[in-house]
Amino acid sequence: MKNLFSFLTGYMKVCIQGGQTERFLNLCIARGIALWSLMGDPKKELVFFISVRHFFLLGPIRRKTGVKIHILEKHGLPFFFAYSRKRKAFFLGFLVFGILLFFLSGRIWNIHIEGNITNSTPEILEFLEEEGVLHGISKSSVNCSSVAAKIREKYPKTAWVAAKIQGTRLIITIKEGVFSDTDKTLDREPCNLVASEDGIIVDMVTRAGTPQTEPGKKCKKGQLLVMGRLDLHNDSQEIYQYKYVHADADIYIRRQIPYYAELSMKYEKAIPIEKEKRRFYIKAGSLYMEWGRPPKKNNDCIVEDFPLRITENFFLPVSFGKITDRKYKNQRFLRTEQEAKAAAFHILQQYEKKLMEKGVQIFSNNVKIEVDHLTCISRGTLEIIEKTGREVPIEKQEQPDLQLERTTENG
Repeated sequence: MKNLFSFLTGYMKVCIQGGQTERFLNLCIARGIALWSLMGDPKKELVFFISVRHFFLLGPIRRKTGVKIHILEKHGLPFFFAYSRKRKAFFLGFLVFGILLFFLSGRIWNIHIEGNITNSTPEILEFLEEEGVLHGISKSSVNCSSVAAKIREKYPKTAWVAAKIQGTRLIITIKEGVFSDTDKTLDREPCNLVASEDGIIVDMVTRAGTPQTEPGKKCKKGQLLVMGRLDLHNDSQEIYQYKYVHADADIYIRRQIPYYAELSMKYEKAIPIEKEKRRFYIKAGSLYMEWGRPPKKNNDCIVEDFPLRITENFFLPVSFGKITDRKYKNQRFLRTEQEAKAAAFHILQQYEKKLMEKGVQIFSNNVKIEVDHLTCISRGTLEIIEKTGREVPIEKQEQPDLQLERTTENG
């Protein structure tokens, strides 16, 4: 803090010679004049630093002690401005910089979107641009409540949207709604749920309808699992009304699916036959400049483009990149037994991964890999757990007539 104050008010490096040096220091201390970084000199000189304000108080002390004072260096803001009085361009640039800083700080330079999964960030940014909310817009022109309302209107599946301005950033937080299947099926047509495949039921959670089976039992394709009819009973446990609903349930079955895959022992691989060569380019709008050796025919080119951007989503129309030229030759190879089994196992893993991406669980793997001199064959079965339940129309029956039944019984 002291160094900052000294820089703002100015300070000097001073040398005193001759006279009564010790008395000079004593008088400075007595009058509260601050000296620092004192250094003695073999020539009987004393060098120290002193502030500009205290330097002008040394006159009476110098006359009493007979010392000579020499200014060696000047430091601080006052001297900087004094040296720069003739440099008008510098002060003009400093003023222009301040004006630009004030102008640019009043605009939005980064639109940050978070929480979105279903709708991509570029898609939302494009929509905001159509609505007039884009990079460089004045902060006073942005109505955060209006921006949030427009996003909710455009994307109905969003449960909650918040927009706020922090500095030169517009931060939009999106929370996408999780809508239950029950809410979606309230106004839909009544139906039953039947099994889409043969299997064993491992789990069953019914939300609407009457279950017709239970976990642990086998089911056949087309078998009724959940009936979309509710039987309403009175106090006498008599059915007095049928209520039809859209059957809704999470039903999981365990079943086996066959797996078969062939892999040739022979394969081709691209081998580079020449050293790779690099070219570089700069692109600004429609202008394009490239340097490096031109590519040869039948070469593979890999282009890496790096667009310039000021903020997270504010890209400039300028980019630079690298082009790598490589020449390959296809060469045939023969897999070893170990390599073939590893490749076949990798293919099986990719197949299982695709199943799991669809929500299928792998319960057990009964696939065997066999190798002969021409082919690697993977065959067997996978035991999986998957969701089942296919909607089918329900046949409505006439409502029960308890009054008619009782009259018939009494007669």
